[in-house]
Amino acid sequence: MVNKDKVLIVGAGEAGRELYRELKKHFNKRYLVIGYLDDDNFLRGKNIDRIPVLGKISQLPQFIKKYVVSEVFIAIPSAQGSLIRKVIKSCEEEKVIFKIVPRLLEIVEGKVKLSQVRNIEINDLLGRALIKTDQDTLAKEFSGKVVFLSGAAGSIGSEICRQILQFKPSRLIAFDSWESGLYNLNLDLAENINIKSLTCVVGNIQDFPKLRSVIRYFRPDIIFHAAAYKHVPLMQQYPEEAVKNNVFGTQNLVKIAVSEKVGKFVNISSDKAVDPTSVMGTTKLIAEKIISRANEKGVTKFCSVRFGNVLGSQGSVVPTFKKQIDLGGPVTITHKDMTRYFMTIPEAVQLVLNASLLVRQGGEIFILDMGEPVKIDELARLMIRLAGFIPEKDIPIKYIGVRPGEKLSEELTITGEALQKTVNHKISMVRPEEETLDIIELLFNLQKAISASDKDRIWSLLKMVAPNLKITK
Repeated sequence: MVNKDKVLIVGAGEAGRELYRELKKHFNKRYLVIGYLDDDNFLRGKNIDRIPVLGKISQLPQFIKKYVVSEVFIAIPSAQGSLIRKVIKSCEEEKVIFKIVPRLLEIVEGKVKLSQVRNIEINDLLGRALIKTDQDTLAKEFSGKVVFLSGAAGSIGSEICRQILQFKPSRLIAFDSWESGLYNLNLDLAENINIKSLTCVVGNIQDFPKLRSVIRYFRPDIIFHAAAYKHVPLMQQYPEEAVKNNVFGTQNLVKIAVSEKVGKFVNISSDKAVDPTSVMGTTKLIAEKIISRANEKGVTKFCSVRFGNVLGSQGSVVPTFKKQIDLGGPVTITHKDMTRYFMTIPEAVQLVLNASLLVRQGGEIFILDMGEPVKIDELARLMIRLAGFIPEKDIPIKYIGVRPGEKLSEELTITGEALQKTVNHKISMVRPEEETLDIIELLFNLQKAISASDKDRIWSLLKMVAPNLKITK
């Protein structure tokens, strides 16, 4: 009899059970599944498909030793990253191979293919639990509707496209000035069964006539506004460009939504809009104020959705660290104590779509539950270890100092904002305080300053909005 590799499956839910069936069907001669580990007390001691649930996940080391296990499959897509980290630590200490079933919506629902099982990635260790979304409710919201999406080629925008297409909109207009990104988006979605509903439009939100003509032609029921300049250091250098795009681009889209009587408008905001110290954050705060004020102007219901950093988004710290590790280092960290909130792209978009269902009066600012902040230093060291190296021995780490406009830590609420619960426990809501700033006058003065190329005046006007703004000259 051929000796088989003894295997434990961590997670006895739908994903774990489906994984066992796949292993039995395709790898029966290679693997012998000893049992499941799961923290659900109801399952303890039971057999699932004749395979026992042996004990709790925390007992993994003792069961590895007891059964001389050589491989562990982690099948808990509904788990927090902290739990995954504990499982991996146990596997490393016991020197066994470990692989994971990734957090994907279809896997949360139990549809696991062996081709999806892979080595651990940083998203698995920092990402948080994906929950089964109420797909029926989202389908009712988007099925047969016309949806317009600005910034469609970006990380968040492209995932919004993927998720909305599954709900069979009558038309999804993907609008972006980045033509290569739109081209790649079309290629990536080519196999989607609803691809015929997608229309890619090259255009800039700063181009009011083009924007208006597109919206008048397609008559969208709902607008998602994800287009923005987001890189903090660059926007510190070019505040006029941040204002033109993030402020006046937003104002253009808002004006058109009101005049064309669009039903709903969802603005993608940022935790950097909270007590901003950067130009980027200040322009996102002004955009939030424009959105809140616009809610009084017509039939369109406006809201903003505020969240932190997204793992793996373009230009974010994770792909930057990965490139640096691939080159042998050094990995550059701004400050040892810097922390950030993180969430995965699919999870962020899932919650954005759910937040759009919660709009009632309009004017709401929805805040996504970002979990616990993560130290950037720990993130870098974790990524180095995942790549098979030892931090500061194989891959050097270099501290380069906080960049202009950056904070050591970010917040998700402005002082004075009272968080309110919603029916979705991962989404809270605040209503902006009564505006003391004259937004119309501010926009008028910003426009004059930009027309005159008066950078000093731009800085002073932004400083009126954000007293803690760090001026870079």
